Amino acid sequence: MGKRLTDLEKKKIIADYMENQNYSETARINNVGVNTVKRLILSQDNEEMARKVKEKKEENTKDILEYMDNIAEKQKKIIDLSLEVLEQKLSNLDLFTNIRDVAIVYGTIFDKSLKYKEMKLREEEMKYKNTTTQETLDKLDALLEEQKNAYMD
Repeated sequence: MGKRLTDLEKKKIIADYMENQNYSETARINNVGVNTVKRLILSQDNEEMARKVKEKKEENTKDILEYMDNIAEKQKKIIDLSLEVLEQKLSNLDLFTNIRDVAIVYGTIFDKSLKYKEMKLREEEMKYKNTTTQETLDKLDALLEEQKNAYMD
């Protein structure tokens, strides 16, 4: 039988789990077993825990979006340079050894831009969460249609 955890240790485990949402990582950080973490998390008031987890996810999303907005110009420059290099390599196939490398770069750029747009949509969703359900659905439908049209153009 392992040692008993203090209240402070239990609170730290719960806080770490709320931060990373991962039983294994929380267990590793706190030098306890995964089952200990699960038992602590599941023993909490489930409604309260779910509310706190949702709030933390929203806070993290907001923080990431703010950071991404702050570095948007740097990202644009990097993407522009990457696309220029990609274009040069595609126009002269002798310059690179593997077409797979080009596909990976392009796929990564495309994937990240979609992820960013998805996060922006979540931010919009959080703004509208205080409106009625139908109003929110209508606004989200309009935003999704906008995004779809932007990619189709």
